[in-house]
Amino acid sequence: MNGFAVGSAGLLDEEFTRSFENGDYPNEKFHHADHVRLAWIYVRRFGLEEAEERIAAAIRRFAAGLGHEEKYHHTLTKAWVRLVYAAWCHTPDTPDFDGFIGANQWLADRNALRAFYSEELLSSDTARRDWMEPDVRPLPAP
Repeated sequence: MNGFAVGSAGLLDEEFTRSFENGDYPNEKFHHADHVRLAWIYVRRFGLEEAEERIAAAIRRFAAGLGHEEKYHHTLTKAWVRLVYAAWCHTPDTPDFDGFIGANQWLADRNALRAFYSEELLSSDTARRDWMEPDVRPLPAP
């Protein structure tokens, strides 16, 4: 899939989400692109608000299942869902993730949030625990 690591590339959307939600998905295969793919699947299925809630719960469970619940970061999770949602609103007719990420390659950059958030804010305990609005510039509008 477009030259970057997508551990879930061989799985259908339903297989990937079911495996992830059940805690069966291998941690070593859950790369940045898989986070983006999960957000894309949820946004398409549930809309922005429900996608934010569902992905937050799923990633918390996944981290807890690995014994690393402290690694969950609420602002990062929600901001990425919002970036994916904005991109999807501009490219809603892409039928598969490969086409979506091909049309929105900037989402493949795991550092894309640095355009919107300072390192200081993202590294804070408050941002890890609660939603924080960007402090550099607003997230893109849908």
